[in-house]
Amino acid sequence: MAISRAASPDSPLVSVLFTTYNAAPYLPAVCRSIQAQTYSNFEAIIFDDGSTDETESVLAPFKQDARFRIGGWKPNRGVNAAWREVLPMARGKYWASPGADDVLLPKFLEQRVALMEANPQAGMVHGAIETIDATGARAPNPYPEMEWPPRLDGKRALQLMLQHNFINQPSTMARCDLTQKILAYYAADWKYAQDWDLWILLLATGQDLLWDNRPLLQYRVHGGSSSGNVRMAAIRQAEVRLAPLRALRAAARYSPLAAEEWSRWGLTLYRLWLMRALTLRKKGALRQEWLDTAGAAFYGEGGGRSLLVEICRHGPGMALAALKQRKAVKHQSFRVAGLAEIDDPLFQLGESR
Repeated sequence: MAISRAASPDSPLVSVLFTTYNAAPYLPAVCRSIQAQTYSNFEAIIFDDGSTDETESVLAPFKQDARFRIGGWKPNRGVNAAWREVLPMARGKYWASPGADDVLLPKFLEQRVALMEANPQAGMVHGAIETIDATGARAPNPYPEMEWPPRLDGKRALQLMLQHNFINQPSTMARCDLTQKILAYYAADWKYAQDWDLWILLLATGQDLLWDNRPLLQYRVHGGSSSGNVRMAAIRQAEVRLAPLRALRAAARYSPLAAEEWSRWGLTLYRLWLMRALTLRKKGALRQEWLDTAGAAFYGEGGGRSLLVEICRHGPGMALAALKQRKAVKHQSFRVAGLAEIDDPLFQLGESR
């Protein structure tokens, strides 16, 4: 399939890519919003993760646009497997990834590209969003709204990311070359934490993180959440402790910056995971695979980690880590998901900054 190529350095090719699963009602809106971009030198890569609705027929008209590449597989394998499949397909200088139910405003690509081109030392940019409901009407933002510094150096950005996954994926644009370099370290088995894992790996390269306060994307919030499902809730609880632990250790293999942060925070991250594992064990929801993932990250080898043995080994340290977490959380503006002890001023209440 013929794909437009950059005619000059001022107009680099951008890869707009996303995966979709049973989101047929929303696909025309996101596809038309891509076509309506004021910046035209892009390729659109859409990957159907085994949908059982009308996705195929809904996407069919967009195959007439030579800039669109549409593929997929069956059966459904999950967002993380699909995401790993589609990321290496990006052929642009930059990639962006709206959700299958989101809408890009017309200048999203134009303004994001201009910002990245003006800041070659930056690895990625994230930005403000508008929130809409299932009908496309404006809706309240259910997530903490913060005004970020226009630029964060790589070290501080990485520390912030260890504390909380604060990046809204559909709002981002990142460098493809940087992403391709770290894909070998990207975990394949997350259900929810695939973006958090990726951000840590990218920020560990030491490149700056930019913030664009212009809302250039409409982010859709609607029903269908699995948060009430006990099994899914347990997976979320496990992954918010496992993702920063595993990703930071993986990044330490190629990044001196990540190696430094691992030497400082690796033990604490592992002990906080053990606290979470104990909670999950009491609920009857702990999985051996999670213990193996954590053990491989911390000890550098996989399998065979007994929770009882680890608690005996790390018990006093676990109590101290939990105490420091609770102390930090008390003066933070919202409950962070990761390592609260880092306690960056950006997460603190106004009077604490």
